[in-house]
Amino acid sequence: MEFSKEQKKFINEFVIEINNGDAAIFAGAGLSAAAGFINWKELLRDLAEEINLEIEKEYDYVAIAQYHFNKFKRGKINDKIVNQFTSLSRGTANHKILSRIGIETFWTTNYDQLIEKSLEDEGKTVELKIRNEDFSRNIKKKDAIVYKMHGDKKSPDEAILTKDDYDSYNDKRELFSTALRGDLLSKTFLFLGFSFDDPNLDYVMSRIKILLGDNTPTHFCFLKKVNEKDYEPEFD
Repeated sequence: MEFSKEQKKFINEFVIEINNGDAAIFAGAGLSAAAGFINWKELLRDLAEEINLEIEKEYDYVAIAQYHFNKFKRGKINDKIVNQFTSLSRGTANHKILSRIGIETFWTTNYDQLIEKSLEDEGKTVELKIRNEDFSRNIKKKDAIVYKMHGDKKSPDEAILTKDDYDSYNDKRELFSTALRGDLLSKTFLFLGFSFDDPNLDYVMSRIKILLGDNTPTHFCFLKKVNEKDYEPEFD
């Protein structure tokens, strides 16, 4: 495989960060796609139908989750998260690579457990941060730390999904925002598995802008290629 000049430059720079212990991964939904992860559209398809919306004509998936919550409360959303992510038990080749190259810091908006399990499969001691309470405990001899800033499938009632969840995030999960600010200033991130229709990407990028303003250090991002035709509005 032939790399472009820009790709070679990224590889050289990121390898230096890995060797210095200053590299971090931020994983979105796309990282788990090959393991059977369904995207936001498919996750919310049935819920959208229950509130008489056609998911193919909607783009604000966070709003759909909120509308469903307003009508049915949290139960059905929780069931959806548990049922969709429990079956994801084995990571992909990409998970395996990431677990082997010496990166110690991982952030993710995913509810699955593929990152931590892939690291553990390599014999690594992993510290998880899922709730605020987890910040009061620290594993001294750890190989990696995984911040699950939007929760975990085991606690679907605490997962970040609705507009209310996003709006109250900084109040309810302030420790995550503080930790993220510190890592964004001190480490070089590689963002993986995000696409332009992923509401988490907008949220994370807006958090970076809010937290750091114009002082954001250089980070890297691999984005899913999209077809412009897929985003053309449909008119009846």
